[in-house]
Amino acid sequence: MNQRTQTTAILIIIVILCSILIIGSIWGVYLFDHSVPDSGSLTTEPPETSSSTTESEEQTTGSVPPEIEKPKKKIALTFDDGPSSAYTHQILDLLEQYQAKATFFVCGYQLTQGKKDELQRAISLGCEIGNHSNTHEKYLTKLSEEELLNEIRTTNEKIAQLSGVNYNCSLYRPPWGEINRNVVNVLLENEIRMYPILWSVDSLDWSYRSKYSKGEISREEAVKGTFETVVKETSEGSVILMHDIQSITPDVVALILEKYTAEGYEFVTVSELFDFENMQDDDAYFKRYRSTNSIVPMR
Repeated sequence: MNQRTQTTAILIIIVILCSILIIGSIWGVYLFDHSVPDSGSLTTEPPETSSSTTESEEQTTGSVPPEIEKPKKKIALTFDDGPSSAYTHQILDLLEQYQAKATFFVCGYQLTQGKKDELQRAISLGCEIGNHSNTHEKYLTKLSEEELLNEIRTTNEKIAQLSGVNYNCSLYRPPWGEINRNVVNVLLENEIRMYPILWSVDSLDWSYRSKYSKGEISREEAVKGTFETVVKETSEGSVILMHDIQSITPDVVALILEKYTAEGYEFVTVSELFDFENMQDDDAYFKRYRSTNSIVPMR
């Protein structure tokens, strides 16, 4: 074989090898594209998005967070401004009857020796006690650091003293739901590690009671209106705001417990609903409420 023939043969071999490499690369890319799903098809169904996500959140995150599975068939009833010597025991009677629990956000000025029975009974039934400030006179956001600390510490001390079990309060609800990052930071910086809790359903029991007191509607209409307001907004995982100082509230609670117990719902405390001990800081379900300014999970 002369030199020219050898050169031709080598060129042919090189061309064949290159062709094999090119075909192999193309086939490999094809297999990869058809065997690995893209990020949007990792689940059988696309995640739902919440209509409550705010525009500011979308701009911050760049996308709407996926819908997170809520606690199945669980609701948290919460009561503010008590305890009341007139109505809290009626509510506790109903909770005991239905083997239900609730969370009571109490005010320090209400925690007198004459009301320790209400507090202790609530605890004995498995209910949770939260802090709703001492005086309930001003927004926490308008207070000086000293005033803010006094509002929270005084109420915590009264709860511990009257509970009979040195109860450690881990939740607080700011009066009128007014809170900001400064309030949270002041408490944390002073080693008060409590969770601020707002709500996802406002029963408006105070508003309907006011209309009834003014003669604008009957008592039956006030109870019905409050109940229908709750039913319209309540779903799995709801945190319902009520007040155990309102005269119509026990009647509304009776209707709520009857309806949702029959439907298989369980009434739990706020801490049971959210499982704070095992919750991650970026828990998406809890964050969902934060986006609507309903519940503020800040550590």
